[in-house]
Amino acid sequence: MNSDIKLAQSLVDWWQIAGVTWDFHDTPNDWLADDPLPAARSTGVPRSDMPAQPKPLLPAATVAKVAPPPVAELILPEDLAAFQQAWREGTLGLDGGDGVYLAPSGPKRPRLMVVTASPERDDRETVLSGIAGTLIDNIARAAGFAPDSIYRGSFFPRLVLDSRAAAEHVDHWRRITLHHIGLVKPEMLVVAGGETARALLGHDPSQKPPILHFLNHGGRTIKVIVMRKPGLMLHRIVQEKAMAWQSWQLLLVE
Repeated sequence: MNSDIKLAQSLVDWWQIAGVTWDFHDTPNDWLADDPLPAARSTGVPRSDMPAQPKPLLPAATVAKVAPPPVAELILPEDLAAFQQAWREGTLGLDGGDGVYLAPSGPKRPRLMVVTASPERDDRETVLSGIAGTLIDNIARAAGFAPDSIYRGSFFPRLVLDSRAAAEHVDHWRRITLHHIGLVKPEMLVVAGGETARALLGHDPSQKPPILHFLNHGGRTIKVIVMRKPGLMLHRIVQEKAMAWQSWQLLLVE
């Protein structure tokens, strides 16, 4: 058996193993050729020479209009304990974050509430329970606030590794954060992080000289200061920590 026959037999054996059934014709077929044009109508005019017939337009009444899906109404718990439970369970909506949901912690109606952008990498169980939380405690003590009188929360419920993924959820979590502040009812508020400040106050004053802000919410006026994100301040220059200290002192101004 010559090499050509062996090659042909091996090809046949390969297709049989692949499960292809036999199908053949005596005349060859050009599988790459275009499909033949349909036969010309009885007018005798070749199909290619016939004028194109416009497609009839559908009546307007037959065009189906696809309605957008209804937007689910955001119903938030009116009780702080129930709100914290929903936060831990991740049932408040999409956030673009990673890892577990870390709940806020602290007393209701505290003297001070801190809202940071998101949990830190070393936080455990609750927001600002790691080294960044220790920095907040030290500043608080120096400014005359007992650490256990501070309520600690975050804008996003999980660690944010991709700011672009979280950006599309900012409006959703702005509403949730304002509701959160309304449930906690703090006397004063510290907003930590430029992105958080932009979301809640409409601008980012965290890199400017300290200034006192006010948030009108729930029929109350709350004193607000803005500082850099505490996780970043751990690696920043001394002047930034001094600026944070000056900001906290503004809360004590009557």
